[in-house]
Amino acid sequence: MLRSMFQEQLDEVAGRIQVLGTAVLKQLDAAIDGLSTKNRAAVQQIIDNDADINKSELDINEKVFDIIARQQPVATDLRRLIVVMKMAGDLERVADFAVDIAKVSRRIDVFPNEELKQELIELALDAKGMIEKALHAYATKNVLTAQQLAKADDEIDERFGKLIKKLFRQETTDQDVEAITQLAFIARYIERIADYATNLSEWILYEANGQYVDLN
Repeated sequence: MLRSMFQEQLDEVAGRIQVLGTAVLKQLDAAIDGLSTKNRAAVQQIIDNDADINKSELDINEKVFDIIARQQPVATDLRRLIVVMKMAGDLERVADFAVDIAKVSRRIDVFPNEELKQELIELALDAKGMIEKALHAYATKNVLTAQQLAKADDEIDERFGKLIKKLFRQETTDQDVEAITQLAFIARYIERIADYATNLSEWILYEANGQYVDLN
């Protein structure tokens, strides 16, 4: 009976990662939409929602600490709890990047190049897709999917580098220079989101086999 109750606690706190992940994905969706449509109200909502994301991470950590203090888990169970905390922290950081994208997008009055704007949005959607896949891999304990995200991250890195070069090769006015600089910041935030998706994969692998593998 005691083991059954403990397992329920482990499952409950692990389930909170999916709840947090869903909230973070909504933040990313809103940030990408704000970049595309210049919806300032949506952008402000992203900033306002960040406090809830931060609180969710803290609540998860407090729950993990409580379980450790009361149950004193070892081996696999302790590793599982550590992974919950690490993934919560990484997801919270991804939400921070969504806020950063939202804040920077408010400073861009006119996009200097619509083609590059679309390329940036596609990059953001693919980085968000990596977070979705990492969360699914965690829920289904799919180690293969987690490993494959490292290749996706390499592709994002390559596209990021090419996009930056394209941005700064544009013929620009003074107004364009400011917009291009802000777009470069956004591209960097997107690249970092993909990095954090890879971090999530690393924690999935760590939970599965007890060894930390650097996929970045």
